[in-house]
Amino acid sequence: MIAATLEAKGGYRVDFADTGAQGLTMLSEGLRKFDCLLIDVNLPDMTGIGFLENARALRGYDETPMIVVTKSDDETTIVDAFCAGATDFLAKPFIPSELIARLSVAQPQTRQRSHDVPAPRRQTLPAVAGVTAPSYRSSDVFLNFLHSLDPGQVRKTTLIAVDHLAAHDMAAAHRDPENVVAAVVNAMSFVFDGQLVICTSMTEHQVVAALSARPSETPLMLTHQLVERIQVTHRNAGGWTPGIVVGNPITPSMFFADEPLRLLERALLSVERRRRAVESDRNVENGLPIGGRAGMRGRIRTADDFA
Repeated sequence: MIAATLEAKGGYRVDFADTGAQGLTMLSEGLRKFDCLLIDVNLPDMTGIGFLENARALRGYDETPMIVVTKSDDETTIVDAFCAGATDFLAKPFIPSELIARLSVAQPQTRQRSHDVPAPRRQTLPAVAGVTAPSYRSSDVFLNFLHSLDPGQVRKTTLIAVDHLAAHDMAAAHRDPENVVAAVVNAMSFVFDGQLVICTSMTEHQVVAALSARPSETPLMLTHQLVERIQVTHRNAGGWTPGIVVGNPITPSMFFADEPLRLLERALLSVERRRRAVESDRNVENGLPIGGRAGMRGRIRTADDFA
């Protein structure tokens, strides 16, 4: 049915492989150079993710569009697919016109790709020493994950950002930025256990995470939990205490369909506002002028100050 539709409405020539091994043989023998690959996650002899990794390693297929097709809308599967080098992700059931639209978008990406634009290839873990959380991925994979979410998945996703204000703390503990990132990410993996889908470093001092559920704790409570976890795991590091600020958990509005990247912007803006508020309070306590923020002292801040 798929082949007939693609040939009739899209003008494509379609070849099928019954197993992953057969598909890899078709690619490696080189009798035909395929312009695009549709890969089912559930193959009889291997996973679709494994097939994708092997296909990307073959000569001539490092830039070929590869679309992963699956019945699963599990976020972890989506992340794994993009980490293995997927170009796009398509969930079953889908209508033929949607598949044709994805193919029409994917193919020009290959034809128009210049040498300055990186090909969609396997995205490995960032080289951050000490990170043990499997959910930590490159920012490219994180953005691909957000782009792949359909409206239903977006509504179930919560983004939360953490700012580690650790410049003076790092100097005191003789630590470098990567050590701090590792400590924060590992603590997030522990605190958000079962909810953390994927996280990444968006800036030198901000880590953002996608959660499958909204935390019940307040940002202040989450801050205490993260700091406590870091102190427990770094007990022998000279009493190192990180400066951490947690932003508001960001979920889509009930009345407006937020785009995934808009959610990311809101998460980063929230933690940035909280960080500035913390710095402002420190300046007030130290008797430093803060220009226009003095009126904030003595008033209980609400979510409107940070969201």
